[in-house]
Amino acid sequence: MKKQNLVDSPKEMFGEREDYAERILSKELGNDYVNYRKKWIKACNRKVVTDFPLYIQIEHVGRCNLHCATCIQGIKELRDKYSQGFKPLDMELYKKIITEAKKYKCPSIAFHNNDEPLILQDLEVRIKMAKEAGFLDLIMTTNANLLTQERADKLLLSGLTKINFSVDTFNEADYEKIRLGGNFKTVLKNIEYFSQSKKKLNLKLPVTRATCVLTKFTIKKMDQFRDFWSKRVDMVEFQNFLALKGYTEKMRPPKAKIFKDFTCNSPWQQIVIRANGDVLPCCSFYSATMVVGNVKHSSIHEIWHSQKMREIRNELLKNNFNFFPNCKICSETFYTL
Repeated sequence: MKKQNLVDSPKEMFGEREDYAERILSKELGNDYVNYRKKWIKACNRKVVTDFPLYIQIEHVGRCNLHCATCIQGIKELRDKYSQGFKPLDMELYKKIITEAKKYKCPSIAFHNNDEPLILQDLEVRIKMAKEAGFLDLIMTTNANLLTQERADKLLLSGLTKINFSVDTFNEADYEKIRLGGNFKTVLKNIEYFSQSKKKLNLKLPVTRATCVLTKFTIKKMDQFRDFWSKRVDMVEFQNFLALKGYTEKMRPPKAKIFKDFTCNSPWQQIVIRANGDVLPCCSFYSATMVVGNVKHSSIHEIWHSQKMREIRNELLKNNFNFFPNCKICSETFYTL
């Protein structure tokens, strides 16, 4: 399998991609998907503010069953601040979100943010609702520890177009050090069942992907990770390291440097909706206190075009990260090789 060069942008991933997902989804979903991706590129380049977000990320539960060292969920002090007292997103509020998104023909939705979506017992029902509402691209990231055979069977028929397995390693010894609270044998068994069942059903979707965050530990074994998971999933990709300032900088790869030419395009592409209804302008750990509205009290359309969102976009266009403390911290914690 051809190996690609590492990309420069901290926002991108690199690995055995070769646009596999784009090719499959364009073929399976047709012109509507192709047109959506054209709009996405314009939004990525900050050339257009669409009438409605192109992508809604929903954090249904706000917590995780693992406490990984690189994640906000792995540091008790941050975890408590991040989701203390959170309850799963109320179904009636979810219906409100989906109904509005259907009205504006929102093309893409994710069922995760900084949490584990499989904690939610009716997740598959919610995915089906989104599919029936007209979403084209339905995405989920999971650590796969809770991906039982029963749930795998339901997810395969739910309408998901992409499922990302956040695994970080390829053997039991390393997994226990990195993915605290998880079980590698369970994860491997669950992912293999999912992939085999997808093949038996002759399904093209969802596209499956195994991901690894590059730290000083995992970067030494990129080739082994790639070789191991490429036999089990459609795509293998690596993510550049994003530090939690004051907590995880020492985990960066040895030659990694802070990305100096950082720009942000998230507020042109997406919003994140948390379990309590709070709306955030991006999916960064740091945006949790950068609330731009709440869907309990306002429509997504109103929030998307609010003064606060316009202000964020205006300052980011000037690459003025000092205007927002959260953005400044984020811009100083992306590392690249």
